[in-house]
Amino acid sequence: MKAALYYKNNPKLIIQDVPIEDPQDHEVQVKVMACGICGSDLHLLHGFLKPVKDPIIPGHEAAGIIEKVGKNVQSLKKGDRVVISAGTSCGKCEFCLSHRENLCEEVGVLGFNRDGAFAQFINIPQSNVAKLPDEIPFEEGAILADAVSTPFHAIKYVGNLQKNQNVLIVGCGGLGIHAIKISRALEANQIYAFDIDEGSLENAKKAGATSVYNSKNLKDIIKKIQKEIKFSLILDFTGNYDFVEPLIRLLNSGGKYIMVGLSRKELILKIPSLMVFRSLCLCGSYGSDSRALPDLIDLYQKGKLNLKDSISGIAPLDKINDCFEILEKRVGNPIRFVVKPNE
Repeated sequence: MKAALYYKNNPKLIIQDVPIEDPQDHEVQVKVMACGICGSDLHLLHGFLKPVKDPIIPGHEAAGIIEKVGKNVQSLKKGDRVVISAGTSCGKCEFCLSHRENLCEEVGVLGFNRDGAFAQFINIPQSNVAKLPDEIPFEEGAILADAVSTPFHAIKYVGNLQKNQNVLIVGCGGLGIHAIKISRALEANQIYAFDIDEGSLENAKKAGATSVYNSKNLKDIIKKIQKEIKFSLILDFTGNYDFVEPLIRLLNSGGKYIMVGLSRKELILKIPSLMVFRSLCLCGSYGSDSRALPDLIDLYQKGKLNLKDSISGIAPLDKINDCFEILEKRVGNPIRFVVKPNE
């Protein structure tokens, strides 16, 4: 089969033919119809993230059609449309057995901890796929796996967003834009968005943010808005830990500051006394679990989640490096590129 492989210290993926084995007893083989390109894939090319092997097939936002099933697979069959979960886990621990796979000690990411979906086919455990209804296009179904499910997990399961609460989204890249869409779908009241890039802020407006601010002068922005609004939920997708201490002061009593973006720096925080007085919570949220995809598909089918304008471009697999170049240069303010390995 044709696949795009990452080789250490190579700034571009290499398209080549690689063998594909039959699925194991508990696995399904999926013909990949669409796979999204994530910012973390770009970090891989830059050497910021280290895969478990070299070379490796990246790609963790995928949807497709089941081609083969292992002998122990009963709930899925050849021809089923599916979306593949981005996360990998052991499948046996207390967290995996209680649908909290992202807390598993062996948690990983497809395309980093095992071969991913920038390929024509992929073998994956049956527990890592969810059926994709016919009305959801493959390219939109693919990005459900991470770009949409990661912010959904943070908002719904960690943040427990309630109707008419105010939300602040910090960082309006692929995850932040979908956090805005999800907040709208869950009927938040005011949705504020911060970013330092004007193109990203324009995307935020289109996604449904009620107010957007360029946060280059963060102190001035905080001073301006803290008299007019408080937030029940702040979601930080930037990985810039310097934002935490000033922004946490914008939380309403009982509010949560949820850190989703990752950083190599340590978080050093002087806990303000208002965290105690107002019963504030600072917590992290990593990836998502098996609850997310069925819940997101339900929102989509109810017409509450529009992902059509999240797809900035579609390309065949042999044009994947062109997509990476556009994504890095942010030509046209892209949200998600999708490759189709079988076209």
